[in-house]
Amino acid sequence: MSRRTGDFKEANVPIENGLVVRRLCVKDVDVFRRLRLEALSHEPFSYASVFGDWANLSDRQWRQHLNQPVFVAFLDGEPVGMMGLRFENARKMAHRAKLVSVYVRKCKRGSGVAANLLREVADHAQAHGILQLELAVNAENSEAIRFYERQGFMAVGRIPDGFIGHGSKHDELIMVLRLAPPFGPGEIFIRTVPESQKQTFPSSVR
Repeated sequence: MSRRTGDFKEANVPIENGLVVRRLCVKDVDVFRRLRLEALSHEPFSYASVFGDWANLSDRQWRQHLNQPVFVAFLDGEPVGMMGLRFENARKMAHRAKLVSVYVRKCKRGSGVAANLLREVADHAQAHGILQLELAVNAENSEAIRFYERQGFMAVGRIPDGFIGHGSKHDELIMVLRLAPPFGPGEIFIRTVPESQKQTFPSSVR
């Protein structure tokens, strides 16, 4: 199944209602730090990373995480959710990208914030030649899995004990969304990675 980026469900919260989704830049590092630490603190079982590891990052390390795209949803100027995108460096994997650091405040879930975030991220991905979005989610996070399924993601694999921590073990579900290519039949878009951008970002931000 492929999905055109305008087709995401629950993605109709209008701008006049105060919702704005935009990519963060380096000067927004404090917004990113605030939301990321909030996510790890409030939802510790949803992420492979732990609060303590991120809380001790230097300012330089926080800024490095913004070398690849991080989108934040602002509602009346207040950040309420985020979604990151991680491109692959290897040429034969350049058509793939991973969703990472996905978080929406509980009080705003089901309101369309997550779907608007996904739409912006998918638009950005397609503009950069991405044909396939991938993610890993705790197999017991049924709320998140249902959301991704509604947006067209399909489960393609399961990693036993993919998450071990906080005194428990949880399987990891791998999900994939094929994006409808923005080019004609038979054409292949190859995304090249500038040398200056290679290996300048952390390998894992889950």
